[in-house]
Amino acid sequence: MTSAHPPQHGPAAETPDAGLDLAILGQFRIIFRSVRKHVQSVEDRLGISGALLWALSIIAERPGINLTGLARAMSIHQSTASNILAKLCAQGLVRRERSQRDNRVAGLFVTETGAGRLGEAPGPVRGLLPDALGRLPEAARRDLHGNLQLLLEQMRTHERPGESSSRPPADL
Repeated sequence: MTSAHPPQHGPAAETPDAGLDLAILGQFRIIFRSVRKHVQSVEDRLGISGALLWALSIIAERPGINLTGLARAMSIHQSTASNILAKLCAQGLVRRERSQRDNRVAGLFVTETGAGRLGEAPGPVRGLLPDALGRLPEAARRDLHGNLQLLLEQMRTHERPGESSSRPPADL
């Protein structure tokens, strides 16, 4: 009797815990599918991306924040934050105000339209994955960080932590 599946070769075939590996892969699929559904619900309901919603919420929480502060708060590159800000301003959701002390610095403020859009937003506004990570106990986050670092090393990825920060976590 022949099997419907060809025999496995390589390291996966030698793994005694192949069932565990499949369970972990299933968990990753659930995480990514859930994030995708949340992002889609934000876009369908508000007409903006999860990243724009998250940026809008940060600006609402920290009126007067500047572009650098927004980039740091979102853990993204400043040029990416600038692109997000341009979209928010173009849609009339955020306005920039020049500082009276230093004309080179602009503070960011949510407009009335932006506040209305925030009020319609499905939660969590900062994104499903960042929200869930933030609710984990610190010890669990540290363990997860270390284990994901080991996984990245096994994947021999050329991307280093911090280099992939052009994509906002709300869109992950």
